[in-house]
Amino acid sequence: MIIDQFYLLDEDIILMTGEYNNEGKFCARIMVGGQTLLVNRTPIQVMDDTLKYIGFDLKGAIKGTKNILGNINMCPILVNPYKGICLFPYKSPKKEDCVWFNPDHIVKTKTRGCKTEVELSNGVSIIIDLKKYYFINKIQTALLLKNISRERGNHPHPLSYFNESEKQRQINKLKEGGYNFKSFVEYSG
Repeated sequence: MIIDQFYLLDEDIILMTGEYNNEGKFCARIMVGGQTLLVNRTPIQVMDDTLKYIGFDLKGAIKGTKNILGNINMCPILVNPYKGICLFPYKSPKKEDCVWFNPDHIVKTKTRGCKTEVELSNGVSIIIDLKKYYFINKIQTALLLKNISRERGNHPHPLSYFNESEKQRQINKLKEGGYNFKSFVEYSG
């Protein structure tokens, strides 16, 4: 199936890679369930479109991932943090044959010499040019990103600054035009 317009990634995405269409344009081949779709956008554009739809962008997602996991190359991307959709590349995204995997749809991996056979949730398997050890590392990194992001989203601060037993304080505007924040103890993290 060919989709010419806008396409948003959802939880059912199993993998995504690049492919040239009949006119020679580089597009995204997306595997969803038992079917594949050819979207008239590159894989990077599809991820960026999905992120922009919910108010983010790919550049910010990469920056956020590196802030959480450190300055790693070929980092996983949370393409929808609300739904926990994460994709990771098994090789450089600059390579046309890069495959982006959803770790939630990887069932099993098997060593095939210097390659890895990846069994997917839809019963399909794909052989990639990467040793199993390195591929497993990429899966674990993507799952770590998902877990840390979920935890931080549910508990945004490691410390609670709210003490229920304290009397509620009010911030008032001063005659000079500012506010009376000086009544609060300053926090510098």
